Amino acid sequence: MNYKSIIIGSAPRTGGMWTYNVIREIFVNLKKNIIPSNIPNNDYEMLEYHYKNLSSNSDLISIIKIHKLIKKEYVNKTKIVINIRDPRDAAISYKRFMKLKNYNFQQTIKFIKKSIDLIRYYRENFDKDNLLEINFKDIIDNPHKIFPKLEKFLYLKIDKKTVNKIIKKFSKKKVSEIIKEKETNLKDLIKKKQKINKINLVILNKNNIRVFDEKTGFQTGHISNYREGNWQQYFSDKEILDINNKFKEWSLSINLDF
Repeated sequence: MNYKSIIIGSAPRTGGMWTYNVIREIFVNLKKNIIPSNIPNNDYEMLEYHYKNLSSNSDLISIIKIHKLIKKEYVNKTKIVINIRDPRDAAISYKRFMKLKNYNFQQTIKFIKKSIDLIRYYRENFDKDNLLEINFKDIIDNPHKIFPKLEKFLYLKIDKKTVNKIIKKFSKKKVSEIIKEKETNLKDLIKKKQKINKINLVILNKNNIRVFDEKTGFQTGHISNYREGNWQQYFSDKEILDINNKFKEWSLSINLDF
């Protein structure tokens, strides 16, 4: 392998956590040594694993997921995977996930622009051999389609049995069960007035406290019943026209119907 690190650099609510876990699981099944073993819940700790591994002589592969941009000079021997999603769906999903009550239309526009800027940054600063894009639509509709791309990109061979096992392990149903178990355990601790390990919590404010699974990084709210394309139900005709006019050019680069 000519790389020591893999970075999943996704905009919020684009399926990056699924991609992150799938890539980690591929390496686990191939008996490769990866770090971190437990998932940090912030970008700073994630990046520490990346930086330290690049400067080491070990055979470890660091696999991290971050939302912030990373400069080109810090990605020697690194493969970068980004997730893309219709930013209109991502904006609605973000509002639900963050429990934002006063999320107005202009904030939606800013969110979409920021998401697009992030993807453009990676496209413009990293060569195609070290950059792979995964479409959220494929994660939902046809995850099998993604694995041949990962094989080619990461120079790996993944047998069909392993592919099926990984897809099942990180299906919406299985991830929901992981989160539900964590939430049940938290409620039991609260009920029994026992000490709660903060590593299992993400506290944004008093109205948004999530359980956090340190083995996968999945949190409360990562799985929902939202259906792709339902963003139209959340905007007026005028807002839809405004969004489509502002980002029509962008839509062509990811084959969206704007």
